[in-house]
Amino acid sequence: MMMGVGAVRTDVKSMILSGIAGLVGGACSMAIGEFVSVYSKYDIEVAQMKRENRVTQIELEDNKDLPNPLQAAAASASAFAAGAELRLRGWRL
Repeated sequence: MMMGVGAVRTDVKSMILSGIAGLVGGACSMAIGEFVSVYSKYDIEVAQMKRENRVTQIELEDNKDLPNPLQAAAASASAFAAGAELRLRGWRL
């Protein structure tokens, strides 16, 4: 995206703005995808536990073995943002 903006505009402000927009857009995309994926896994595990009559609602809320979709989404967005920031600073990976 930054290369496309750089081909049309030569000012630094436009380049930085397009880089930040790409960072935010990519991080949000990664977070949403990871949330959906982990929530599906969570839903499958809860359904399996209910099918086997191993769980009540209180146990379900306290169970630390189940995946946490919000935690996975935050980790994915953070990892993407960290990688994008390195690219914005000009580091070659």
